[in-house]
Amino acid sequence: MKITNHHIELYLKVGGDVDHLQRMGTPEEKTLENQKIIGVMDELIYELKLVKDKLASTEYAKEIEFKLKNLCADDAVITKIKNLKPFR
Repeated sequence: MKITNHHIELYLKVGGDVDHLQRMGTPEEKTLENQKIIGVMDELIYELKLVKDKLASTEYAKEIEFKLKNLCADDAVITKIKNLKPFR
């Protein structure tokens, strides 16, 4: 499972909400993998907010960075994820 630009566009389209994906998405977008990725992205974006707001330890910030590198397809996707804001 890798987060790609397609998943970022999908995340923005549904406001980070998997339920919206099921209601609004095309059959190709509604896959179980996409649902999982949207959920993981939502979690990552909240974790990044904690890091940006300096509410996380240095060790936790390193864990999030490691997670990003493992989950994202490339550095451009990592940069885009870091620039997203939580919807809630």
